[in-house]
Amino acid sequence: MNEIAEEYQKTMPANGQNLTSSTGRALSWNYLGSFIRLILSLGVNVLMARLLGPRPFGELAVAFLLFGLGNLLSGIGVASALVQKKDINNRDIRFCFTCQMLVGSGVSLLLILSAPLWAAFFHQPELTLLLRILSPLFLFQSFGTISTALLNRTQNTRPIQTASIVSYVVAFGFLAIPMALLGCGVWSLVTAYLVQAFVNALIVYWQVRHSVVPLLHRDGVALLRFGFSVLGANLSNWGISNLDNTVIGRVSGPVALGLYNRAFTLASLPAESIIGNLLQVLLPSFSRIQSDTKRLARVYLAGVGLVAIVLLPPFCAMAVVPGVIVLGLYGVKWAGAVWLFQPLALAIPVNAMMALSGPILASRGKPHTEMRLQFLVLLVAAAGYTISVRYSVLWLSWTVLVVYLLRFALLTGAALREIDARWSDIARIIWPAFVLAAIAASAAGLINLALPDIAMWIRLMGVAIGTALLTILSLIVGRKALLPPILQNVPQIQDLLYAKLARVLPSAWKRSTL
Repeated sequence: MNEIAEEYQKTMPANGQNLTSSTGRALSWNYLGSFIRLILSLGVNVLMARLLGPRPFGELAVAFLLFGLGNLLSGIGVASALVQKKDINNRDIRFCFTCQMLVGSGVSLLLILSAPLWAAFFHQPELTLLLRILSPLFLFQSFGTISTALLNRTQNTRPIQTASIVSYVVAFGFLAIPMALLGCGVWSLVTAYLVQAFVNALIVYWQVRHSVVPLLHRDGVALLRFGFSVLGANLSNWGISNLDNTVIGRVSGPVALGLYNRAFTLASLPAESIIGNLLQVLLPSFSRIQSDTKRLARVYLAGVGLVAIVLLPPFCAMAVVPGVIVLGLYGVKWAGAVWLFQPLALAIPVNAMMALSGPILASRGKPHTEMRLQFLVLLVAAAGYTISVRYSVLWLSWTVLVVYLLRFALLTGAALREIDARWSDIARIIWPAFVLAAIAASAAGLINLALPDIAMWIRLMGVAIGTALLTILSLIVGRKALLPPILQNVPQIQDLLYAKLARVLPSAWKRSTL
């Protein structure tokens, strides 16, 4: 137990070791886990939405607004500090764990005491009991956060993905779905989230088993200083991402919030699986090469290019046929979410590309830059959401797209300045994604028009399969024009994907390492 930090330090790759290899292994496990979890969560979300309808999701969405805020406060950014710091010891781990648990306990208690006030604010008396029952989530999350950070530090992502999948299956497969079928309503979701957090925390801790003996010392101030900057950026990011739900819940009620929340979740679920796992790997990777500006620029541009070419085509296609997506998956009771889904689908890939700027700024020791810019966007979002929701929830949905575009411009600009790159570098990387997006959107619209008067789920399958095949075919046919902007400029991505893409890459290209 006392040697845990030293052991983790030894597992860090040496400076001369191939970064691409370790990053590739981490990404492989992350994406294998995320693919399994995506299939599970998509199936569960669709089934639960059909069983419960909009209102329970609206009630729980309000609770998770506060849970998301409290979880950020309980985290205080020290997990990111552990990942970013070059050398750590047992005292650092104990200090961060102690801070994590102290603040997590305080936030849990604060939520229990303030629950009646939040219920009054959202005009939902039943929210008091809901929040108090959910309050242990902060403790469960806090307990597992340091273990997860230590695993991410060494890019040992297999246990993280295992914990995520196992906890999800136990909580939703064995509890939520049976409880929903028995008529438990929102409590089926509450129970599942509590059990998932508890099981996940236990599994990741068992993989690391760091010391849980409390320790506070002055040397930890540097970790807290970095952590508070990360916390400030995360709080602003939370505000931007959740103020829309807050004003809808306050002004329009739980049914409208349920429709909006499920539309947003349906749009964001695939992207979160992709970008969330990529971000877990990027911060430790960036931190290891934080002094090499050229290498940082190459990896960052690689990430932006890959996110764009993976996400822009399918999300633009979904935005063209929102009715097919929402009604085909959720059913007619969710018809009110159809046009809300369109701008949200366009906002998600923009948000995903923006998210890559955070690890760049953090790895360079400048999370305060992200914090200032996120706070500025938060002020704009607060004004925009408050005004637009007075007209309609649809207006607010389009305002979300505008806010995400503004945040992308500000944070991406800051990241580019930090790595001595230009917007023209971004343009050279992502233009193939826009070409494929136009092809995918056109294909989705035409296939939808060609399949009238049939069951919506059959039309959904036809649009999805047809659009995917045409987009992939376009990529293969146009590979010599579309792939080089990413792979030639950032050869480490070619090395990561070479085995998968060998059949479509020009034979003259050679494998290379970072």
